[in-house]
Order: sequence, then C-alpha cells, then structure tokens
Amino acid sequence: MEPVTSSHGSIDLIVPGCHKASGLKRLVERWGISPSQCAAFGDGGNDIEMLQYCGHGFAMENAPQNVKDAAKYVCPSNEEDGVLVTLEKMFA
Repeated sequence: MEPVTSSHGSIDLIVPGCHKASGLKRLVERWGISPSQCAAFGDGGNDIEMLQYCGHGFAMENAPQNVKDAAKYVCPSNEEDGVLVTLEKMFA
C-alpha cells in the first residue's frame, strides 16, 4: 500500500499498480484510442499517475506543487471553474 494525499487533508491507500491511470489504461485499450487523446484534471496526490498518463494532464491551480509538477499543464482553480473553462477552450 502506498499512502497519497487526496483532498481536504485525506489520505488514500493505493495498491501498487492499481490507481486512476490503470483504470484509464483499460478504457484506452477497450476504446482503441491512445493516451495522447485523453484529458485528465486533478488536484491531489492520488491524481499524479493519471495526470502523467494522459496526453492532456491538467493540475488545478490550487493543487499542491508536486501535483502541478506531475502535470503537463495547469488550469484555473476549482473555485474558478477550471475544468469547465479549460474544456470550453479545448473544444472551441
């Protein structure tokens, strides 16, 4: 078990190799797409593998620095509707 931060001071215990990115990998294989076609948004330590896996990994502005460092991009914070704002730009 690997402890990682999630949000609001919580800790998640992750079984090695069984994280959000491993679930996305199964979907990518099932749908016949590539990770470069995927977008993910995260703000906690439990999102790091997912942000690294996806071609468009966005850390929220209010995420801890280690999460921002893992992501390819940083988008506005949760309080600023960062996911919605970024998706609107991506699909404009």
